[in-house]
Amino acid sequence: MSKPPAKAQEITNALAAKIVDGGYPAGTWLPSERELALEHKVDRSTVRRALRMLADQGLVSLKPGAGTQVREVEPIRRDASDITRQVGNWRGFASSVLEAGREPFTHTNVREIQADTTVARWLGVPIGSRVLERARVQGVVGEPPVQTATTYVNWDFVEKIPRLLQVNTGPGGIYSRLEEIGHRVEIYEESVTCRMPREDERHTLEIDQGQPVLSLWRRAYDLKGRIVEVTHRVVVGDRQDLIYRYGPGA
Repeated sequence: MSKPPAKAQEITNALAAKIVDGGYPAGTWLPSERELALEHKVDRSTVRRALRMLADQGLVSLKPGAGTQVREVEPIRRDASDITRQVGNWRGFASSVLEAGREPFTHTNVREIQADTTVARWLGVPIGSRVLERARVQGVVGEPPVQTATTYVNWDFVEKIPRLLQVNTGPGGIYSRLEEIGHRVEIYEESVTCRMPREDERHTLEIDQGQPVLSLWRRAYDLKGRIVEVTHRVVVGDRQDLIYRYGPGA
């Protein structure tokens, strides 16, 4: 891989240091390409390379026609193996936000659907089966959404736990309700891919068409190996850091 021009790297380092030190606070605009070119005595193409490298580091957002803005959103750090950990009444994403000292939000829609091909395959039910869908948009208060998280539950469990039909499923959420009827979740498997967002995802997550997203399908099993729920998450690539731990002591 070729190295970036030394001058572009020098400008990147100088701007990055100023951003980290608070010289350019979150939400502010950097000087224009022309101003930076004059300041550093380089041509504008070199400045553009430097700004692109800043964007690659997640420090700024490039706004075509407007300029370069210091990013306001700090990624949420989330341990992917810590799905069931509970903080207060919260589990999952919300608990990670709370531990970061920030305030989470979740907007939930609950409805009955018929399983399409993808949901049926993940949930292990026939196509067209009766399934509960719990669709959530989640993020940090005052910031754009971080992810959508849509959970699918076999209707057999809904008949045993009518509270799953409510927006608020109670302290600890779905997993706590499942544990109460003897279905403690012990095993997970997850598939992760990266792709460009669909139009509806762009609108919901407040991103443009060039912003990649992670698509994560997770399946949860109880002690007897039965699939108890499936969750599909679409995560804005630079708004959440997913941490995976490996090894005997993980």
